[in-house]
Amino acid sequence: MSSRKIVTIIAVVVAAGLLSLTRPARAEMSADQVLADLGVSAADKQRVLSGEFVTGEVTPVSDRDLSISIIFLIKASPAELAEQVVGGDFVRDDPQVMASGEFKGAGSLADLAGLTIDAAMAKTLASAKAGTALNLSTNEIAAFKALQDTAPAAVGKQLQQTLLGRFQAYQASGLAGIAPYDRGGANSDVAADLRKASDATAGLKKYLPTFQKALLDYPRGTAPGMQQLSRWLKYDIDGTITFVLAHMLVASDGEARAVVQRQYYASTGYNAEQAVAGFLPAEQGTVVVYANHTFTDQVSGFGGSAKRGIGRKMMASKLREMFDRVRNEAAR
Repeated sequence: MSSRKIVTIIAVVVAAGLLSLTRPARAEMSADQVLADLGVSAADKQRVLSGEFVTGEVTPVSDRDLSISIIFLIKASPAELAEQVVGGDFVRDDPQVMASGEFKGAGSLADLAGLTIDAAMAKTLASAKAGTALNLSTNEIAAFKALQDTAPAAVGKQLQQTLLGRFQAYQASGLAGIAPYDRGGANSDVAADLRKASDATAGLKKYLPTFQKALLDYPRGTAPGMQQLSRWLKYDIDGTITFVLAHMLVASDGEARAVVQRQYYASTGYNAEQAVAGFLPAEQGTVVVYANHTFTDQVSGFGGSAKRGIGRKMMASKLREMFDRVRNEAAR
């Protein structure tokens, strides 16, 4: 799946990892002790300590959900990793990112000045229609169809307006502000899937309730010391141009960090993604607890179970490649 290649560290943290965030591993603890505190089996613990990536499944919250978890050890501090994620180092280093930008305050078209499209994308957007090829609301489809000028500059400006509108609606109303995708029948309710993913984080709800509530109640909810960043990104994923709106939040408890990224809009390939990474300090560096929920209509319906199985294997492979690059960079 396309979002597996996105090089920002994101995930839906497992309950065991969140328990450790409430009882943060101190720097003098060994990775072995941290892994034991996470409830990792003896066999998997040895694999992590040997430098392997240990993958597992996260319970899907819908039939559109591809999910996976990974745990590994990296030679960098939790603070350094969180800073790199928020600072965008992984975005800048990702060869698939063609362009990106940060929304400032309430957002404006100036924030999207770096987003441009070519003639092929202009034609695709100008001929948008309900279905699964593009993720657009009924009103967004109508706006593209109403364009008199279908040159890349004009269509690109409408795309900027579309992304800005979605950002501002999300910033004003959170999940309730996310417009569903028009599938030409039963629409795809992105907000409902993201709400389920937020509500399913049992460990977060139990041990970091303020942070979990902030996820559900954004923009009304917040947590002490919570940092956040909103971006737009233009990806070239296997030759497919994909535009993404991402909201990143960071929370801390002692030396440990939790990073959440919610991709509340993706123009094609998948519907949305929500994730959290837990960075837990240890003598040897940081134990990273990673899991990921990505929603796509391409694994629902008949044969969905088999597709999800294939999708998870593809995801695990891409994530291992991604984290290997991250670990090698951190070791330099």
